[in-house]
Amino acid sequence: MSKVFRFAIALLAISALRGQGRLEGRGAARRFVSDKYGFSIAVPPGWHVALEKDTPMYINFSSARGLSQLELPKGGASIVVGCQEDLPGRNRLGKSPLEWAASDARVLSSGNPLIEPLEMPKESGASRAVMSSYDDATFGPDDQAQHCVAIFWEFNRRLFEAHLNYLADDRNGPALKEAFLDTIRSIRPLEKATGR
Repeated sequence: MSKVFRFAIALLAISALRGQGRLEGRGAARRFVSDKYGFSIAVPPGWHVALEKDTPMYINFSSARGLSQLELPKGGASIVVGCQEDLPGRNRLGKSPLEWAASDARVLSSGNPLIEPLEMPKESGASRAVMSSYDDATFGPDDQAQHCVAIFWEFNRRLFEAHLNYLADDRNGPALKEAFLDTIRSIRPLEKATGR
């Protein structure tokens, strides 16, 4: 079972007491809006979105099947977006997207993944983006083998992360990664997203 996925579930429960996102639009035009952080981001078509936090968590399966067991079902995937300032121990995570990505890889990966620059659209307002891809470290036979694609970036002088998790042997991995990249690259500052 992925540590990132377990951590995301715990954050959802804790953060329900704090901020909240909202949805705008319908169908394929749905966007998660974070008033706290000043951005909107697309909801992948056909995915469910949690609104309990100021950053989104998306899943592509029925939450009754997977979240209650804290495991991804076959074909299941999650995308969790977070802001560094909301995380415990944030001072140890690094002061740049690259440092944070390296810290993340040391803790969560089963190897030493390559961290590479990721080009973001100018209109996103995101800068210094980097991406890594790795299999989560497993520590026992009951741990679910998952693959993670992680993106780290700066937006409005804050650091953000997003993790895509899916089962390591999922043959739809490339399509999931493409949907993930499209989602993260869809970030827009609120004044540009709403025409203000």
